[in-house]
Amino acid sequence: MKGVYFFALAVLICDCSSLAQDKFISVGSGGGFAGTSTVYKVTSKGEVFKGNGVGDIEFTLCGKIDRAKAKEIITKVSDQARAASPFSHPGNLYYFIASTENGNEQTITWGDVDHPVAEEVKKVYDEVQASVNTVEFKPIK
Repeated sequence: MKGVYFFALAVLICDCSSLAQDKFISVGSGGGFAGTSTVYKVTSKGEVFKGNGVGDIEFTLCGKIDRAKAKEIITKVSDQARAASPFSHPGNLYYFIASTENGNEQTITWGDVDHPVAEEVKKVYDEVQASVNTVEFKPIK
């Protein structure tokens, strides 16, 4: 009987931990004539996913960065998103950073020349882009 309780407890713990979403950030850009977006998603485990599309993004490529760098990036983006969100002023071409934790997303979108985003946000965006541009991506199977 004791074994059944331990088994049930183990299943419950596994189910609860699988429900907890990983904290991650997304950065990207899009718009223009075709209206497509390129999005990078960085997880706290150092996974970097790359996707393209119009509307819903399909992540088709995956790579890895150092965990410490991923956590640093996530902290910086999360701090900026908390401080400046909501900020939604896209232009024909737009850029964004977003922080997601436990299903709650905070996003900053800019591109409209009449509503410039803070320089700190641009700096964080550029830092994330520089980090993901060094990633060697492989197709997700």
